[in-house]
Amino acid sequence: MDRFSAMRTFRGVVEAGGFSAAARRLGLSKAAVSKQVAELEAHFGTALLHRTTRRLNATEAGRRYYEHCVRLLDELNEVEAELRHAQAEPSGRLRISAPVNFGNRLLGPVVCELSRRFPKLELQFDLSDRFVDLIEEGFDAALRIRTNLPDSSLMARRLCSIARSVCAAPAYLKRKGVPATPEELKDHDCLIYTLSTAPRDWRFKVGNKLATVRVNGPIQSNNGQFLMAPLLAGQGIACLPDFTLGEPLARGKLRRILTDYPVEDHDLYVVFPANRHQSPKLRAFLDVAARHLRGALEGDASPERKDSR
Repeated sequence: MDRFSAMRTFRGVVEAGGFSAAARRLGLSKAAVSKQVAELEAHFGTALLHRTTRRLNATEAGRRYYEHCVRLLDELNEVEAELRHAQAEPSGRLRISAPVNFGNRLLGPVVCELSRRFPKLELQFDLSDRFVDLIEEGFDAALRIRTNLPDSSLMARRLCSIARSVCAAPAYLKRKGVPATPEELKDHDCLIYTLSTAPRDWRFKVGNKLATVRVNGPIQSNNGQFLMAPLLAGQGIACLPDFTLGEPLARGKLRRILTDYPVEDHDLYVVFPANRHQSPKLRAFLDVAARHLRGALEGDASPERKDSR
């Protein structure tokens, strides 16, 4: 007796309510269906179905067996589907949402490798600083930079940390002075990045604890790159990702401050609808993005954070 075949047949009989209906659904003869059920009953030594003139009903033992059949067969189907997906070549349109500055600076190598390795993919990267509705707008996934993710129906995979620094132009520090502690930021003009998890609450590591400082300032934007102009012009202090600050810091146009009080890192997440997690094209993106972005953001150390105070 083919045990899995018999399990599928028995499940079909219970769900169809009879041998004839089950036979039609399964593409078998009524005699073959009846024979497989009889073999199961002989194997277990108990009746699995209670037969009446109008309908078949599962006995107590049959009901328990049916429930186990459903669970085992569904799990088997999921495993088989996952293995088939694993062997499938990624193809079709892959639509990804990402923040503007992050995408411009870091996603180029990801796009190039995906295009080279998976020629059947149609790549569409939408760069926007708004939080898109993945399901309503037809996105496969989105990259999001947060300290935490709100509860939602989306699945999330954390890729890596994103280091941030508090910095200012030398001209600002000469005019306003260099804050010695995070608390002194309350007396300074701060440039506010409004898409941060908590835009005006800057969190610093003080010993083994996190201290929150409420900052204020005359300029705010939902785009970190936009804040670079007033930052470089000496109009305030900013807390921005290191990938945004790299070149100006290296050339001395900006100085890190409060280096004894590291600012809390953000995390880079990929979020995606639950029904996409087995998609070959999404798995390809996750693998390629994780490798490139971890290397760019964690593997290659950013300039030393010990600028003079």
